[in-house]
Amino acid sequence: MIPFLIICSILVIAIIILAVYCIIQNRYKDFVLQNSVCLKQLNEVNSRYNFYPYVSFDQSHTYDNKNFYNTISCEDYLIYQLQFIRKKIFDQIDKVNSNKRLYSSYKNEVKNINQFGKFDVSTGKLKLDKLVGIEKKFIEKQTIQAPVTQFSLTVTLYCSTINGKIRGRKRENFSVDDVLTIIKRLANRRGAFYCDREIWDAICRVERGKVSNKMRFSIYARDGHRCCNCGISDRYAQLEIDHIIPIAKGGKTTYNNLQTLCHRCNVKKGDSLY
Repeated sequence: MIPFLIICSILVIAIIILAVYCIIQNRYKDFVLQNSVCLKQLNEVNSRYNFYPYVSFDQSHTYDNKNFYNTISCEDYLIYQLQFIRKKIFDQIDKVNSNKRLYSSYKNEVKNINQFGKFDVSTGKLKLDKLVGIEKKFIEKQTIQAPVTQFSLTVTLYCSTINGKIRGRKRENFSVDDVLTIIKRLANRRGAFYCDREIWDAICRVERGKVSNKMRFSIYARDGHRCCNCGISDRYAQLEIDHIIPIAKGGKTTYNNLQTLCHRCNVKKGDSLY
C-alpha cells in the first residue's frame, strides 16, 4: 500500500511541476507575441509580400505498345504537349521570375530585422535570454519559406502491358531555356502545320502513338475484324489501323478518325483521304 501511495504522490508532484512549467512557458510566449519589436516588424514585412504558388507542368504518359514507347522520346512528348499548354507555361515562368525578384527583396528586409531582445514594455522578472530564445524561434517560424524561384519540367514515359502493368520507364528534365527554345520553334508555323521538320515529325510520332493496343483491338472489334475498304477478314490478311484523315494532313487519333484496313489497302491509301 505504501509504495502505491508513494508512486501516486510522485505522479501528482510531476503533474504539478509540468503544469507550472507550461504556465511559465505560455507566459513567456504570450509576452513575446504581444511585445516583441522584431516580430511586429516581421509581420509588417510579411503583409507586403505575396508569392505565387508553384503549379507543376510535369508530363507523363503510359504506352502499352512497346514499339511506340521505344520510338517516342520524352522531348517528342513535350513538343506535342506544348502545343496546348505553352500560354500557361509562359504565365508560370513569369510568376516564378516574379517570385525570384520578390524573394530577394524579402530576404534583404528580413535580414535588416535585428533588434532581438527589444520589447514594447518592461520585461519585469522575466529572463531576457529566455525571451530572446523564444523570440528567435518565433521569427524563424513566421519567416516566409522560400517560394519556387526556378522553373523546370519533367517528362516521364512508361511502358506497360495491355493490362496496365509497368515494365519500363524513361524520364527527362527540361530547363526553362529548353522549354522556351521548343516554344520558339513551335511558333514557326503555317496554319495548322509546323515549318520545322523535326518539330512536325515529333508531333506526328506522338499523335500516331496515341493508338494504344487497347484502342486498336476496340477498332478491330467495331469494324468486325474486316478491312473497311476491301472487306477481307483477319483470317486471310494482316489488319492495321488507319487514320482516315492522315496525320500528315492534320488528322487526329480519335475513334471517328480511325478505321481498319488490311496491309495492302493501307499501303495503297498512304496519305490520301479516300
